[in-house]
Amino acid sequence: MRVRKAWIVSCFAVFCSISSTLAAQTSDGSDNFGTTDGIDLWIPASSFTGPAGWIEGPAFGYFYSTSEASYHAVVPLPQGALLDSWRAFFYDGSGTNNFTIGLVKWLDDTTANPTPGNQGFGVFTSSGTPGYNNHHQVENLTIDLREPSSGGVTRAEAADFYSFYVVMPTDFQVAFKGVRVVWHRQVSPAPAAATFNDVPTTDPGFQFIEALVASGITAGCGNGGYCPDATLTRRQMAIFLSKALGLHWPNR
Repeated sequence: MRVRKAWIVSCFAVFCSISSTLAAQTSDGSDNFGTTDGIDLWIPASSFTGPAGWIEGPAFGYFYSTSEASYHAVVPLPQGALLDSWRAFFYDGSGTNNFTIGLVKWLDDTTANPTPGNQGFGVFTSSGTPGYNNHHQVENLTIDLREPSSGGVTRAEAADFYSFYVVMPTDFQVAFKGVRVVWHRQVSPAPAAATFNDVPTTDPGFQFIEALVASGITAGCGNGGYCPDATLTRRQMAIFLSKALGLHWPNR
């Protein structure tokens, strides 16, 4: 119960300052594209913030806590990314205390005095004295950062951000090194109704064409059609690629 109480108390303080840790995160691989290969994201223990007393121990990269508390780090993944899995690296040489890590989705009301809420996902707590070890968690979680007021999205569906939290005892024999996240991009699910009169829901390219429309990359060829079998010109290719990649370069 002591660990649970410490986590609740510290969560509110962390919520107010956690956005400042975004700059400290390791690159999220946002310059990598494709939907098949997993992208590695390393979030070191040094990126986790919370109460004072988060100290790097004698083992390089491993942090322990001088107070019973929780520490958080934002998961800097883009909208729509699929978080495949994560692996936490820790040390537990204590016969009385354990290490806990979990993934949480932070929610926020739109009232004048917002109250943070959360939804938990995978949680792991060590047991015994496994020493230097790691825990692998399969997640298959789609990151949803949409505004609750848009597109019929409810507060429970959208998130302000996602974060990992670790619950640490006051014990030099319990330490944490970081989390390795594996994720990949994915194409948004196909809508129920077709946008174009020449691309029905049964068309093999329906999901992908609808994704282009939803993202603003194309509006079709006019008169309610997409012209799926028409030849693509170099001009159209330039427009598609520039919009899809968000190309923005200073004038020379």
